[in-house]
Amino acid sequence: MTTHLSPNMEMYLKTILRLGRSDEPVRVKAIAESLGVKMPSVSGALRQLKAKGLVLHTAYGTVRLSARGRRAAGSVNQRYEVLRRFFSDVLNLDARAADRDACEIEHVVSPDTMRRLAAFLDYMTRCRMDVEQVISHFHEYLGWREAGELCKDCELTGERAADCPMPKFPVN
Repeated sequence: MTTHLSPNMEMYLKTILRLGRSDEPVRVKAIAESLGVKMPSVSGALRQLKAKGLVLHTAYGTVRLSARGRRAAGSVNQRYEVLRRFFSDVLNLDARAADRDACEIEHVVSPDTMRRLAAFLDYMTRCRMDVEQVISHFHEYLGWREAGELCKDCELTGERAADCPMPKFPVN
């Protein structure tokens, strides 16, 4: 049975997975502190997750992920890790921005996009071509672009750069 979960419920699962790494029981208070929510909010979420067969929890007791819950949490966590790695390693975002954006996008990205993004990251680490040089040059290109300068090695030089269809996003 496929159970669609809201981003909020996915965050609860991911948090329980992270806090109970070795299948250790997790306290409701630890979940509340980790997510920055009140304990009654956690209790309500746990009731929903328990009804879907994703967690094992008794009133006033600790929480564990069921086998289905562990698979669902692992899927969310895997999406997060792939996105975070792409943002950090390829797009050269700082760790804080990569973490924040990956955490937001992990809940809405399509399975096809995730498969292709994971394949791209795998390709980057396995390909015998010099992808490191391409990624490094891309990082330089971003710096030049954000500074309003042109890359002397790329086709987008001179008057062609002004015609580049890539939008110029504001730099924070």
